[in-house]
Amino acid sequence: MARMGAACVASAGTGLRTGSAAAMTMMPVVPDFERYPETGRSLEETRGEIGLSGHWAKLMLHHLFLHKAKARPGWQFIPE
Repeated sequence: MARMGAACVASAGTGLRTGSAAAMTMMPVVPDFERYPETGRSLEETRGEIGLSGHWAKLMLHHLFLHKAKARPGWQFIPE
C-alpha cells in the first residue's frame, strides 16, 4: 500500500449551481518516509480542492454507481 494512491470526493452541499464538494488525491496512502522524507507523501500527487466541479463529479459517480449496481444496459462499460 505504500505505492498505492487514493482519490475521494465528499459532498458538502446540494444544488447544481450552489453545491460544493471536497475532492482530494493522496499518493501514497500509507506514508513512505524513505521515498518522501519530509512529509511521507508526494506533494506533486497529493492535492485537495473544494468547489462546484467536485460536486458535479460526485453526482456523476453516484448515478454511474447506481446504473452499474442495477445492471442496466451498458453497465459493463462503466469502469470500476
